[in-house]
Amino acid sequence: MRSWLLDLIVCPECRGALRLDAAEQSGDVVSAGTLACAGGHAFPIVGGVPRFVQHALGADQARTRDSFGYEWTTLYPEHGHSAPERQAERDIFLEYTRTVPSDFRGALVLDAGCGNGRYARLVNDWGARVVAVDISAAVETAQGNVSDRPDVTVVQADLFKLPFRADTFDVVYAVGVLHHTPDARGAFERIQPLVRPGGFFSIFMHGQGNRALYAVNRALRCWTTKASYRTTWNFCLALTAAGKLLAKIPFVGPVLYLVGRQVLFFSPDQHNNFDHYSAGFTSFHRKEEIRAWYAGWDDVVVRYAGVAS
Repeated sequence: MRSWLLDLIVCPECRGALRLDAAEQSGDVVSAGTLACAGGHAFPIVGGVPRFVQHALGADQARTRDSFGYEWTTLYPEHGHSAPERQAERDIFLEYTRTVPSDFRGALVLDAGCGNGRYARLVNDWGARVVAVDISAAVETAQGNVSDRPDVTVVQADLFKLPFRADTFDVVYAVGVLHHTPDARGAFERIQPLVRPGGFFSIFMHGQGNRALYAVNRALRCWTTKASYRTTWNFCLALTAAGKLLAKIPFVGPVLYLVGRQVLFFSPDQHNNFDHYSAGFTSFHRKEEIRAWYAGWDDVVVRYAGVAS
């Protein structure tokens, strides 16, 4: 944990001020200690990461947490490190968030659902100071990936109990995250007060498809969300291979791909497929629904680019 985080956080239980006790600190790096409030709540700092998740989770939420933890610690710990991956992640991030690199220069940013920290590193390269949050064991990987960056700090917390002061962040983004929570709108409503007046809040959600898609999706997820992570991973490998194969077939391939997506959620991206089929929660949303969430915001743009959008 970087010491500058102390100015941003409050107790997620009572919203009271937090003090740092029994700290092991070198410069601005706090590797261990306890964050405590006057109300008697205390939260450990372990491995340089403040741990604010102390409440019990429901079975589906625990499955979601553990699925993403498995993904980012076992399957993709260094995803986004190679030059081609960095370029791909850059393009995807800018497309999904509708931002440009200059939007992040000098900004205080919340990465809500950071995974292995790939986007936190990206926007830090563009000049942002970043707080990267995740509920899962992915924080261990993220911490390792950003520990050399003075302006990035990692926090383990639930999006429904975030430990931050209101009106704090210039930019908040949640890319492919809210639809994997028990209540996507509820998560949105917990996060939006953290954005300062005049700030920017970008989300990327699953768009709503048709009834056939929902029926097939629901049937498959009855199995994939109960299977072992490795079994679901192997199932998704087949879907990914199909997506890549269709992408290579001239002319007819893209058509078959689009038709197939009307009845089955699949992508040429293994990461996206595993997210969808393994997480305990996955929800789909209409443009009108998302627009209603942003009631009271200025300059709202809602785009639909297919089911995975």
